[in-house]
Amino acid sequence: MELKYFHYADQQTINTHCNSREGESKLGETVSFGINWKVAQAQFVVLGIQESIGVKANLGIAGTHSAWDAYLSSFLNVQHTDRLNGSNIHILGAFDFSAFADINASVNDYREATEKMDEQVFPVIEEIIAAGKTPIIIGGSHANAYPIIKGAFLGKNRKPIHVINMDAHADFRRKEGRHSGNPFRFAKEAGFMEKYTMLGLHENYNSQAMLTDMAKHKDIHHYFWEDIFLRNKISFDDAFQDLVEITQGSCGIELDLDSVEGVLSSAMSPSGFSSTQARQFAYRCGRQTEATYLHLCEASSQLENSLSSGTTGKLLSYLVTDFIKGVSEKN
Repeated sequence: MELKYFHYADQQTINTHCNSREGESKLGETVSFGINWKVAQAQFVVLGIQESIGVKANLGIAGTHSAWDAYLSSFLNVQHTDRLNGSNIHILGAFDFSAFADINASVNDYREATEKMDEQVFPVIEEIIAAGKTPIIIGGSHANAYPIIKGAFLGKNRKPIHVINMDAHADFRRKEGRHSGNPFRFAKEAGFMEKYTMLGLHENYNSQAMLTDMAKHKDIHHYFWEDIFLRNKISFDDAFQDLVEITQGSCGIELDLDSVEGVLSSAMSPSGFSSTQARQFAYRCGRQTEATYLHLCEASSQLENSLSSGTTGKLLSYLVTDFIKGVSEKN
């Protein structure tokens, strides 16, 4: 994969983030990494997307480019054990789209840049999935869901996939140029995605126009956070299980970290799913679905408004390891 904005992980990448300790074995000491991912025995291929372009294109606060490094610093120091074998994980590297991050760019410029990112991302996902491996994508905006789904569609011999999305926002806004608020509309209308399901939408932040548009599709389903936790119409477990049953077959797993209470993001919320519920979602999706990929997006360790968090990387690391354990324990 020769791509202009992609940087493969190397030994220096691993050494920068992994802290060895005598008598212990860390994932950073047992994972494979770099360009030779096809010959590695690993089932899971982890890559980062360092960009806030899709957020800026959606009139949000930049910071999603910071998640990848924070994730690596936590993930590579996780213990290698019988329950989490580093030899099944390959750290591929990351896209660095900082070249597009012009501070004086207009919204239209950011939307055009998002289209350029699409063209870089989808071939990588396509190649990984076509090789029978499972990509795990960390960082960046939710705009990247569109090229990821496109890559999955192509990697699955042009067969549309289903999607389960834990999110406060449906991200099905109108096609007004590419941004983090409309990847699923683009994927749906292009025929790359068949069934689209959402867990935990917030009533306050999804427009009636968008909800009306989604209602026109018989294969789009969602549960509001308020119906689960305010009105008690359905339990978290039952809502999740319903979406799993709807999406039988190849399924992309999307987890927007702005749905998790208190996580630093452009749309950070004081109310939402707990980190424990997000971990349960990641684990159970790994164990109960035919997961084609895992996409963790919208989290930040540092926002452009100077807000920062020291726990973002650790939560992302938990979510990845939970997902991997779920897939591994299924077999």
